Amino acid sequence: MPKLLPKTLFVLSLCVGMALTTLVPAPLFAAPAQPATDRISHTAPRVMPTLQQWQGGEGNWLLDGHTRLLVEPDHAKALKLIATRLASDIQSITGLKIAVSIGHKAGKHDIVVRMAQCGVSSALIGREGYTLDTDVHVTLCADTEQGVFYGGRTLLQMLVLDGRSDKKHRALPRGHAVDFPRYRERSVMLDVGRKFADVAFLKNYIRFMGWYKLNTLHLHLNDQVLSDDKKSWLSRAFRLKSDNRAFAGLVPADGRYYTRSDWDELERTAAANGVTIVPEIDTPGHSGAFVLARPDLAYAGGTPAGGTLDPSNPRTLAYVESVFTEFLPWFRSSVIHIGGDEVNVDGGTVSVATQVDYLNKLGRFLQQHGKQVEIWGSADMANGLDKSFVIQRWINWGDEAKINWSDRGFSWIESFGDWYIVPFGPAYDNPKGLHGDALYDGWNRRLPANIHASNGPVGGQIAVWNDKGTLDYTYATTVNNLLKDAVPAAGQVFWRGQAQDDAGRDLDYNALRQSVELLQYGPGVSLFKDAPL
Repeated sequence: MPKLLPKTLFVLSLCVGMALTTLVPAPLFAAPAQPATDRISHTAPRVMPTLQQWQGGEGNWLLDGHTRLLVEPDHAKALKLIATRLASDIQSITGLKIAVSIGHKAGKHDIVVRMAQCGVSSALIGREGYTLDTDVHVTLCADTEQGVFYGGRTLLQMLVLDGRSDKKHRALPRGHAVDFPRYRERSVMLDVGRKFADVAFLKNYIRFMGWYKLNTLHLHLNDQVLSDDKKSWLSRAFRLKSDNRAFAGLVPADGRYYTRSDWDELERTAAANGVTIVPEIDTPGHSGAFVLARPDLAYAGGTPAGGTLDPSNPRTLAYVESVFTEFLPWFRSSVIHIGGDEVNVDGGTVSVATQVDYLNKLGRFLQQHGKQVEIWGSADMANGLDKSFVIQRWINWGDEAKINWSDRGFSWIESFGDWYIVPFGPAYDNPKGLHGDALYDGWNRRLPANIHASNGPVGGQIAVWNDKGTLDYTYATTVNNLLKDAVPAAGQVFWRGQAQDDAGRDLDYNALRQSVELLQYGPGVSLFKDAPL
């Protein structure tokens, strides 16, 4: 029998750890160093992101040809798709075909999947956390389907890291894990308004993100590209195509867009990989596509003209609300991003009061449809914006780079400009890519000073902006090569924070890269075979 500490003692230690934890940037619930005589015999598996808590046992639990994936009957219907997917992914990693069964009686070779009755409080693991026991048999437990999915990713990663060769992975280290995220929103943003990303790329990236427990794909759906001399627009596009003829003017000139069928396919892939697609329709700035469709709503100022809607015109709000009304049925997300940034970036003079009034009215319209509103943060609007909006903190220069939006009364997501990638852009926007070690080492240092448990961010985001989107480059090659190294690091930072060894010492990112090199993009990702991590 493996020598595990009693679960009750382990859970008690977690609760004490939670009571003592106060600093958000520090890793949550890190395992304390233990005296050599008491140290666990099995080191924590170095999955990515690393586990919040691990209590190790002795030896390994082995998968074999008799293993079943046993789903408890009470939630068989809810877990059917997740269990089928997990069995398929186990086969892709081990070569073993695993039957999915429903029942209560587990054999020693079985993997049990269940919801609720996990032996820890729901307040501890939340909606995305889980427990994973690898003892006499394997038990994966969570309060939600999302938690079961993430626990399954951990189980699969443990198999990949067992030291065996491809298709012969069999071993899971014996132990007990309790795992849950640092941030509720763990995001990658892609600017598809300036540079279209095809469905195949997005589906592959959604799977890649889910492998590293990133849960949000933020799609910036409309924008424009300015000429180098800043005198003309090279493109102005909105990427959703409705069959409603009233919105025919929004079809982009380059013919690259998502139909309802495309979007449904993306939503299905996202749901199967623990990812929510947060759509952004950015107004009144960055709105050249809407000006093309409705020139009567254009703001007259700015150079060049034609990139901004006039927020002081009451017909503008009515039109933008009609656009949202048309496309809200497409979106499964409870969160909608309304942009709101850089209205006067081209030299316009729209007043802050006018911007705030427009954005608050648009936000209230979406709230009436049951949506949470996210918006790009700008300090000059802080006093007037609806406090229920979630702010994305992005400005990384001047005094605004020091703002903690909690002090202004908002929940906020850290979307700092240092974590941007702009292909072929200026040096300060990482045109050569965002490296995982830079994100891992720099994240906490870029957060505002004096962060603690009650005033830290609720999410984190890395972003690709295509300011040079009319140049000849692709997502599958150029964008992926610039972004791929940061994705596992973002998973680590946003889920767990700083990784530690079994003695409680901080690990540098090179130690984690050894796992990434084995884990790669995860099961089901086929587009990047020539670009390994």
